[in-house]
Amino acid sequence: MVVLFIFTDTYSERFILEGYFGKLRAIREIKADQIETYFQNIESQVLTFSEDKMVIEAMYAFQSGYDQIDDAVRQAGISQYAIDTSLQSYYEKAFITRLKENQEKLIYASSYIPSESRTKALQYLYIASNPEPVGKKDRYRTASVPSRYTSAHEKYHPVFRSFLEKFGYYDIFLVDAATGHVVYTVFKEVDFGTSLLNGPYRNSQLAVVFNKVRAASYPGFVHLADFAPYEPSYNGQASFMGSPIFDGEDLIGVLVFQMPIERINDIMTNHNSWEEVGLGKSGEAYLVGGDLTLRNQSRFMVEDKAGYLEAIGQSGIPRSIVKKIDNLNSSIGLQPVSTQGAKTAIGGQAGEDIFPDYRGIPVLSSFRPLHINGVQWAIMSEIDKAEALAPLSRLRLQYLIVFICMLPLILLASFYFSRSITKRLKALDNAAMKLAEGQLDVHLAISGADEISSLAGSFAKMQNAIHDLVEKQNQTIDALSASLIPVTQDVAVMPLIGVLDDRRIHQIRESLTEGLQTDFHKVVLLDVTGVPAMDEPTADGLIKVARAARLMGTTVILTGINPDMAAVIADLDIDLDGIIIENSMANGINEALKISKG
Repeated sequence: MVVLFIFTDTYSERFILEGYFGKLRAIREIKADQIETYFQNIESQVLTFSEDKMVIEAMYAFQSGYDQIDDAVRQAGISQYAIDTSLQSYYEKAFITRLKENQEKLIYASSYIPSESRTKALQYLYIASNPEPVGKKDRYRTASVPSRYTSAHEKYHPVFRSFLEKFGYYDIFLVDAATGHVVYTVFKEVDFGTSLLNGPYRNSQLAVVFNKVRAASYPGFVHLADFAPYEPSYNGQASFMGSPIFDGEDLIGVLVFQMPIERINDIMTNHNSWEEVGLGKSGEAYLVGGDLTLRNQSRFMVEDKAGYLEAIGQSGIPRSIVKKIDNLNSSIGLQPVSTQGAKTAIGGQAGEDIFPDYRGIPVLSSFRPLHINGVQWAIMSEIDKAEALAPLSRLRLQYLIVFICMLPLILLASFYFSRSITKRLKALDNAAMKLAEGQLDVHLAISGADEISSLAGSFAKMQNAIHDLVEKQNQTIDALSASLIPVTQDVAVMPLIGVLDDRRIHQIRESLTEGLQTDFHKVVLLDVTGVPAMDEPTADGLIKVARAARLMGTTVILTGINPDMAAVIADLDIDLDGIIIENSMANGINEALKISKG
């Protein structure tokens, strides 16, 4: 029983780990494709918007309005003293107070209040005297002072604001290419009207994007700046993407989008529904930046902020970082992820391994670098090792209980073995040896009513108990290695692991057809990467499984076929019409997504 326990325990753990790694790999590839596609779409949007005739007209209108806003304010009878007093009050009460919570150094309002009179006038009209509350300043459409800027803002602001809300951006900026002045923003934070060349935010990521785009000599240029603390957003993490605004051959401005953190979070967290994509109670998919910090919200902060903050505090993260995460209610750009997998992925390599995560808890992790222009990011798909191996723990407990219950019988049998040297004892000894070798169906032909016969009966009971346990273990392995995993509503993956005999082929066919009958999927991937070898009966059976799915109206994609398998299938001369073959799961998933969308 000990030998059998060690043998089954070792192989059960291997099969369970292979099954979970296959699931994590599938989730990783799906989320990576979604994120890469999303950033490609944003790049297309900023390019298209910067070339729009309305945006070019708005750029001219806001530039002209900015240049004469001083005159308009003076004509309205508003003194410079009133403007300065109002701005001083706003910065001290509404801005500096919140910014101090996320600053480690001592700061003063005078360091941030702009010096240019035109910038002050704009901030007075659209921020300090804006009747809307902080965080809602974008609702204000028409300022109280008539001017060219007021007319331009009244005309174009609803269009920009509608675009921002439709696509979920944090903010949209129009920046004068010659002076670096932010002549328009939707959200109206304290960067409004300032110069990105010599103003208080000249060293920000927004200024980095402006300078990169401003130096471009052709339309169609796009630059993305990674997440970093941004003071106008109270030191919250901000990322920007910009493109030049040309009128013919003249560069007149720069269009900048402030990236939508919530949209990125929704993709990576599946709208906070981790269990629905197969990540259980402890799994998550997340992004890591080149500085080895998170680029989307941690699952553990979303589900249990207090417990998460306590855990990372105990893991050795500095108290100042924990406080910032708490104040900003965000782990983005703050939570360090200096794990083995993160470093490997940022270094440009994909892989799978088991190691402690950023909480210090051992996890199964599947990771790879992302391909997004302008940033060095990686994607991680993980689940706690304890949760993944929970079925194995239950199996070990069952073995232990059976062993303890049977120990008295084993000792009694050993006592009688030492007292008898009969032919029947040798037969019993031979049977025991075969059982230890794994032959659970050995037949023991011993009859009678003496002690040896009684021992033979006990041996038969033990044999049946072991056989039942192995059957249960096989059922557990079958359930784990032949499950239909939904990827999207139309796409599912069935990773096949281990040796495929007639029994397993039958079980796979039943699991697939029952799953398709319950939840119809347009496309199913049968991945045989985890199958060590394939003979002719197995190959024939697997093709029949695929045909069964085809008869139910589902497109079948077969992935992971190695050269030896390909040779076996070719020798059978099997008709593969209607079955799509891909060399890897990643390519298979990409093809499945195309089919499901088409």
